[in-house]
Amino acid sequence: MQASTETYLRPIIMINLRQKTEAVFADAISIPPTPSDMDENEWLTRLELAACYRLVDHFGWTSVVYNHITLRVPGTNEFLINPFGLRYDEISASNLIRVDVDGNKKSESKWPVNKAGYLIHSTLHQAREDLHCIIHTHEPVSQALCALQSQVIPLTQEGCQLYERVGYHDFEGIVLDGSEGPRLVEAIGPDAHTLLLRNHGLITAGPDAIWAFVRHLAFIRNAEVQLAAMASGKLNLIPNEIMVKTREQFEGGSAQANALVRHPEWPALVRLIDQIDPTWKS
Repeated sequence: MQASTETYLRPIIMINLRQKTEAVFADAISIPPTPSDMDENEWLTRLELAACYRLVDHFGWTSVVYNHITLRVPGTNEFLINPFGLRYDEISASNLIRVDVDGNKKSESKWPVNKAGYLIHSTLHQAREDLHCIIHTHEPVSQALCALQSQVIPLTQEGCQLYERVGYHDFEGIVLDGSEGPRLVEAIGPDAHTLLLRNHGLITAGPDAIWAFVRHLAFIRNAEVQLAAMASGKLNLIPNEIMVKTREQFEGGSAQANALVRHPEWPALVRLIDQIDPTWKS
């Protein structure tokens, strides 16, 4: 069974966003107070997404001001997105823009929204209500794999998370209208959380920014190994049944047994970006 936001804490119990955020911040980071004109759940969601943008920047996955990470505002059909024109290291919880499914601004901002770039996100959000967060980057290692006539080959235990969870979509030019929508939806299907956009880039998704980010990280790491191994010699392939077993260990949580939170790497990474520049919380 695939874990969800509600299984983030251990033991597995139903929690709210406040509990989840407190678990991530622990005693190392103070949660900034919610603005007086904003619902607490939206503010906590903004903090999670701002941290994700800063981490994508930290790992060098950005294309200056392009690409997007979107995250659903809880209980709504609206999403948070980056202001078009800001670098990812300039993004903070307060300057994220709230938009509807068509990319129309629902919060005040002097910055525009790249509505054309948002089309992929809105299409997938509407087709898969379980995917509350979508990360799309043009990270060069994944782009190198996108440029090959090859599928993703899980070659490490972390890479096994991708087994039977990746869809493929051929390049049709810059996405400027909704004409590709049906083919994108068909490519991701009902079970995949990752899309390899041929000659384009990478998409990972999940029930929150944490799941989407760790899947992005796992994909890029496996792509690095796959490309290096393909250039070096004969691949030592993992049997299908072992890949299924390992994927289920990751998805079900046993791979992180005894951790305080569902993805223990996330709080560690949030502490890292907070030490580098705490303005993401502003």
